[in-house]
Amino acid sequence: MIPRRSQLHVWNPRDLTLAGEEIGRTAEDTRTRADDVQRAVADLGRHDDWRGPAQAAAEQRANNERAEIRRLADDLEDLSNALVGGADRLGHARDYVATVIDKAATDGFTVSDDWQIVSPPTTMSEAEAAEHAELMEYWRSQLGGALTELDNADRDMATTIRDALGAVAASAPASAGLSGHEGTALGEQVARGGSDIPQDVRDRVAREIAAAGLTPEQVKTLADGGKVTDLPQGTIDFLQQFYTAAGKDGFLALSEQYSENGRTEAASALSNGLAAVSNYNVGSASGDVGGQSHIPESLRGLFEGPVTSTGNLTKGAHDAPQPSLVVNNGDDLARFTKAFGLADPGVQQGSELSESLLSRAGEIASATNDKSLLIGDSFDHNALGRDGVDTLLQDMVGVGGRDHVAVHNILSGDGMPADYNRDDVIMPLLQRDWADGGERNVAGMFDWIADDARPSDPSDPGEVFRSTQAGESAFGLAQILAAKDAELLDIPGMNGQAIGEVNPEITQALGTTLAPYIGNMVGVPGEFTGTNAFTGQTGHEYLRLEDAPRIFSVIDSNAEGASYFNAQALGLSAQLEQAWAVDGQTPQDPHYQYGTWAGNLQGVVDKGLDLEFADRLGDETSQNAAGFESKGVAYDTIRTVISKGVEFIPVAGPLISSGIDLADPSFKSAVMGSIPDSTLQANADLADSALLANQYYQIGLGLQAANGGALDPYSGLDPFRDGTDGPLLPYDEIAEDNPYQRLPLLQSGLAGYLADSGMTGLGNFIDALNAGRDQVKDMRYAQ
Repeated sequence: MIPRRSQLHVWNPRDLTLAGEEIGRTAEDTRTRADDVQRAVADLGRHDDWRGPAQAAAEQRANNERAEIRRLADDLEDLSNALVGGADRLGHARDYVATVIDKAATDGFTVSDDWQIVSPPTTMSEAEAAEHAELMEYWRSQLGGALTELDNADRDMATTIRDALGAVAASAPASAGLSGHEGTALGEQVARGGSDIPQDVRDRVAREIAAAGLTPEQVKTLADGGKVTDLPQGTIDFLQQFYTAAGKDGFLALSEQYSENGRTEAASALSNGLAAVSNYNVGSASGDVGGQSHIPESLRGLFEGPVTSTGNLTKGAHDAPQPSLVVNNGDDLARFTKAFGLADPGVQQGSELSESLLSRAGEIASATNDKSLLIGDSFDHNALGRDGVDTLLQDMVGVGGRDHVAVHNILSGDGMPADYNRDDVIMPLLQRDWADGGERNVAGMFDWIADDARPSDPSDPGEVFRSTQAGESAFGLAQILAAKDAELLDIPGMNGQAIGEVNPEITQALGTTLAPYIGNMVGVPGEFTGTNAFTGQTGHEYLRLEDAPRIFSVIDSNAEGASYFNAQALGLSAQLEQAWAVDGQTPQDPHYQYGTWAGNLQGVVDKGLDLEFADRLGDETSQNAAGFESKGVAYDTIRTVISKGVEFIPVAGPLISSGIDLADPSFKSAVMGSIPDSTLQANADLADSALLANQYYQIGLGLQAANGGALDPYSGLDPFRDGTDGPLLPYDEIAEDNPYQRLPLLQSGLAGYLADSGMTGLGNFIDALNAGRDQVKDMRYAQ
């Protein structure tokens, strides 16, 4: 840069010289101190009282640190030389400009502030004028040359100082973080190392990557739904530029070399850093955040482009090659999944790489679910065969599925591209005929949802976040089951088999996952269920009542999963009946919707079984040895599950506040009493009477819990109590001995007691319950 003439006098290169000399002294002092520290540690090893692996490790560390600090000293010395040498050249250039100005003045010329040669007007002859013009051009040329040298000296010095400062920054990162320059340098060394990265480079990366890792507090912030925005910019720059420079091959090679040498912590830290770089909830105070755009292009390429290509597979030595399917980048995807799987799952939460793993897994599964396809390539040994693809998918789902945020986004569509369709990801995973490990990993994608469904502390924002995330995820999953029930009850290419037979573990997981939301499916509000966000992300999406039986039918395709799921539905129905008795209903607000919800649930249980059986009957090829043989067997199995001690999920809010024990045998017995029984169905009058008796019993049980564990004395109930004025006997105990006589008497006694207790609206409540059940049972579905 050329200053104006009036500014040139304030340029003082001597100041730069003094600064450079001071930095030089610092460089020498730094070098001396590094030698002193290394010497002190080495001297310790000469004493007999400290020898062995610890001493050797300490000395090795001291040697490494000495080398690093001496490198810093060398870079400081380079900066010192840049300042001193640049100042000397700049000073000479400035003096040369001043000399030209002075000499031009002796010939009568002056120099303006913008460096123009100026001559005062003078009367002269033509010859004198020509000589004067020639002299002016000479001094203009001399001044131009001097200014060019001044500009070059200034620019060269600035470049040298800038380079020296960059080297210092790489050697001595900011106290709050690392630097992008160092990240690039290290990444390039990793990339150059290939299959044999030098030991000192591996050590350096391990140390620096660990230093750049998230703290436990920052990991908790991610788990609570917060954003980590306090990473130093130098750390962000270091991570982004390191992975960019190392690229896919460098990252994979380094991870594998760490693992081969037993350095699992280093391999984990390496993947943790990549998880942070790819996480849009991790960034610096300046607003630079992670995400897909910061992942090296070579790594992004694993998840982009066509999923498969055409290969040729030779089955035997003398067979002609046949067209086959090749999973593109399959070998590198397998290597990457193994490496990324070493990351801490807590750090992984919210990584876009998790979403990419799950999305690509769905695409690969869709392309390879047809077992008649040949997979592999005889001419490409890196092309995975069918077994290799199965293992790859199992691992991709296992690693990506650990990320609850990613699973939520996959199921809810949150943050996904505009053309994203979750069915394209989830359905191929549900329909694939998995080996045990793969099925377990798909089930594991959802197993956290039920655990997070209800916040243990509603005042804790982190608990509420996880509950909301679980609710939105469960809602998306329920929508898939309701919309794709036919394709799950008759999986394409599986000879009419349903998901419950092909993938029993997944089906059971679906039931466990959605169990906390059974009430929400029929309209029970969140304040009763304790759940959040089972209404989609906008809050305006919803499940139709007719969707609930479809969901049940899918889970009913596996008897074990269905037994638990339906038991929970019937248990909730019982809770709602009891809740009506204790929730302070008034003529102005009679709470008859409790009856409607309870009846809807009973109808959904029955209708779901109907739909699952109808699917089998409507398809000549449909088979399902894993489902119930008949509705009678289904209800008997559900009854057995309840009697053996199934734990009911507490749902109805008023009951929780009243202190009812859902593990109490009386409650479980009451639930069993609402299950149709073949012995009772033989007599329609008795069946109706038994149903009414059970409905009254549920209400009486709720009043009993609210009344301290026993109803008030009433002679009509004496035959049905456990001791004088004791609690009601379990329903199945009452009904097992002469139900034709006992159940009508129970119904009559409870009706009298409830009337004498002043309870109003009982008939209307029972009507609402029956109407709710019939509302669902009368629904018509196209087969």
